[in-house]
Amino acid sequence: MHHTGSNAKMLRKLNCQLAMCVLLCTVQFLLPASSADPMYECKLEKRQDETVCVFHNVRYFANTTGVTFTAPVSKVQHIAFEDSTLEIFPPELLNSFKDLRSLNVVSTNLSSVVIPAKLERLYASNNRISRVIVHQTRDSTTLQELMLDSNQLRDISNLTRLAKLETLNLSGNRDLPVDDTIDLGQFKGLDSLKYLLLTDIGMNYFENEHNVSLPSLTMLDLSSNNLLTSSLEVKVFEPLQSLEILRIAYNRITDLDVLNLTKGNPNLKTIYLQGSHFQCDHQRLILEHLKKANVETPVDKNQSPCLLGFETQDDMCCKSVAPGILPITTTTLKNNYHPTSSSVPVVPAVPTADPTAPTVAKSDDGKSVGPTVMLSNSCMLTAVTVATITKLILF
Repeated sequence: MHHTGSNAKMLRKLNCQLAMCVLLCTVQFLLPASSADPMYECKLEKRQDETVCVFHNVRYFANTTGVTFTAPVSKVQHIAFEDSTLEIFPPELLNSFKDLRSLNVVSTNLSSVVIPAKLERLYASNNRISRVIVHQTRDSTTLQELMLDSNQLRDISNLTRLAKLETLNLSGNRDLPVDDTIDLGQFKGLDSLKYLLLTDIGMNYFENEHNVSLPSLTMLDLSSNNLLTSSLEVKVFEPLQSLEILRIAYNRITDLDVLNLTKGNPNLKTIYLQGSHFQCDHQRLILEHLKKANVETPVDKNQSPCLLGFETQDDMCCKSVAPGILPITTTTLKNNYHPTSSSVPVVPAVPTADPTAPTVAKSDDGKSVGPTVMLSNSCMLTAVTVATITKLILF
């Protein structure tokens, strides 16, 4: 009986040890799997005329490490992220795909982005990007299209090394203006740039202090800003001799020196003026001149109703002419145009007097002193005689 109890006790001990061993082995087996570095594989999808490898539902944060990005094929040149959150740009991505030509990281919550060597197109709209890291030199640059709209950029000085860049969209970067001003000098060196978009960045002034030419620029978009007539002189556009399309719609412009604009930019073909604050008669004259200069003025037919005090003419809202104010005429436009000052034509404050009405004499202080009637020679002699007789009677 004693041996039987001892054996049973030993058996229970062995079973316990065996169970512990199985448990430890199970933990060791499961632990690497649960703590393994995350791995994401993209899926090939047809996008327009390209095959893009798309990563879905990626989560990458500042403290994320050891992530692996893979693809089902060996050579991938076009990558996109969708339904993903990338707090910072994953360096592992560039290690896995060294031959990238296009990268789409739109709406991924990025705070910074990298332009790697060989990249030709970067779409990084609608993020929190305040920093762009460029791994291309001016001599080896390949980037042609850069979409950085709706971000938080302040400094774009390192983008000027992208000498082959053709399209640059910085719209919606409301921290970009310096003292409410954008100067074309900020883009000096972008000699291949064809399309520059600067809409809705909150600028009040657009300048070109050093007459930067941007020789390839054909389209400039300054729409939806706070530009005033006094802060926009057409001479800033004159160095842009390739300019064909100018968008300045939805600003607070009340006048535009179209005479010098078309003269200084002979290649201008289209200008967008919708949403300006032109007086209706002045707007008509502007549109007539542009039509004669073969410059088109397209409008969006689906625009919102005009504001109070505005009316619709030529499919554009314009300021109604106030009572008592003469409409601007072609003669007024030509004779009273002062583009070097505020570019606002001088408009008579009151209607021109009737030439048949009697002239009212004015004293030195501007007050009326009574009507003056022109007399003939005979009437004048009679008046003098009567005055003399009157004096004799009085005396």
